Amino acid sequence: MITLALIGSVVLLSAFAFYKYMTANHGVFKKMGIEHQPTSWFFGNFNLAIKYGIFEVQKVFYNKYKDKKVYGWYDTRKPVLVVKDLDMIKDIFVKNFASFVDRYNLFEVNPPFRDNLLNLRGEHWKHVRNIVTPAFSSGRIKKMTSHIHRNAKILLDNLQHICETGQEVELRDLSACFTLDVIASTGFGLEINTLKDPKNKFATEAQKVINPNPVLFTFVLFIPELGKIFSKLGFPILPQKSMDYFAQVVDQIIEKRKRDGLNGKVNDFLDLVMNAEAEAGHGEGQELTRTEIHAQALLFIFAGFDTTATVLSFTLFFLAMNPEVLKKAQQEVDAKCGQDLPTYDTAQTLTYLDMCINESIRVASPAIFINRRCVQDTNIQGIHIPKDMIILIPICAIHSDPEIYPDPDKFDPERFNSENKATRHPYAHLPFGQGPRNCIGMRLALLELKIVMAAILQKFSPVPCSKTVYPIKLSKVRPRAQDGLWVKFEQRKK
Repeated sequence: MITLALIGSVVLLSAFAFYKYMTANHGVFKKMGIEHQPTSWFFGNFNLAIKYGIFEVQKVFYNKYKDKKVYGWYDTRKPVLVVKDLDMIKDIFVKNFASFVDRYNLFEVNPPFRDNLLNLRGEHWKHVRNIVTPAFSSGRIKKMTSHIHRNAKILLDNLQHICETGQEVELRDLSACFTLDVIASTGFGLEINTLKDPKNKFATEAQKVINPNPVLFTFVLFIPELGKIFSKLGFPILPQKSMDYFAQVVDQIIEKRKRDGLNGKVNDFLDLVMNAEAEAGHGEGQELTRTEIHAQALLFIFAGFDTTATVLSFTLFFLAMNPEVLKKAQQEVDAKCGQDLPTYDTAQTLTYLDMCINESIRVASPAIFINRRCVQDTNIQGIHIPKDMIILIPICAIHSDPEIYPDPDKFDPERFNSENKATRHPYAHLPFGQGPRNCIGMRLALLELKIVMAAILQKFSPVPCSKTVYPIKLSKVRPRAQDGLWVKFEQRKK
């Protein structure tokens, strides 16, 4: 009986301690005078994200607190301040950037991915960003165009076969193969041809990394401190073997280029990062360590592969569903490019295609939200934001606000013509973030999208097929269409 009583006491004390741990921060917004939803002791408000899905939950509470600049949200036990006001967002990203220089990372990752730009904070982030930035200058990106052209031609050959055989195609899978091939080529000078060999080692390991262990991820979501414990026990959230594989690939390429005297001659991302020291000067501390090179190379893969594939697949699908928009885009491509693949300079003139891409990103954004961590007590637009508060910008809800974008579910590229853009707040469209910590690869991603889309539209027309489901219903947890993005491709007749 004594033993049972002791065991019972330990269980009760443990349960009480766990309850106190999970609810310790649940009074923060009440003290701040910020409105928020009632909380569950275990979920906080995360049960609502489970109920509605990560896209719809933003819209529900964005509209509920329509007259508020901000509202509170408890991501299990962690308080998150959701900022809706566009002027406040501008201040956070630009005017008060020094107070919001860091991102919030749900869990820590091990080397070689640890020192990537998304994870880095403060002066370390600034140091690496300053060195890597020249790799994405207009001149350097222009030199990467040949890599995009080579992979676009391979894609066109595949589409020709698909067209001749009358196959129905799921655009997400097709786009992911293409964008991974471009990443391998523009990043590391590798020709992996995932379109023909989807099971190649590079593609297989990349898929493992963008799909972390769901059980471990769920545990860390509720108790972030478990991330460190899992890693020490040999169960990292991101597969360590896959990370190490890519680090080894980077090392092998670097050593081979040194042996062959190819440094500075390949014009890919790794080549440019290796030579970034020359751009920054030769003073002490003005170069990247090998670990930092590994981390940026890995980030180049994972930030550029999945997101670009999402935009490409949705844009092609929306064109297939809107034949009048498709026709106008093809007319522009014909007028600007003729039968030639678009050059870097020609791609900059494809205004209507750019409008289509931006509208697709608005309707089905690959980025669900943007976050920042407040590093010092700050007052913005009359609201006090304490140090260590996590800030969340609800991109999907802003992009779907009918007061900003009337009839928001409609695909209408004209929202992004020069006249309409001039009437909107500049922070009403945030596909790549804003300010000093915006997406460093934005221009390369847009160039890749415009070149490949122009190349496809020159020769083919995406059209609905028997498997097409439209309007799209998004997955609750990822920027994916629940029923896929199915189309057929028809050969253009000129």
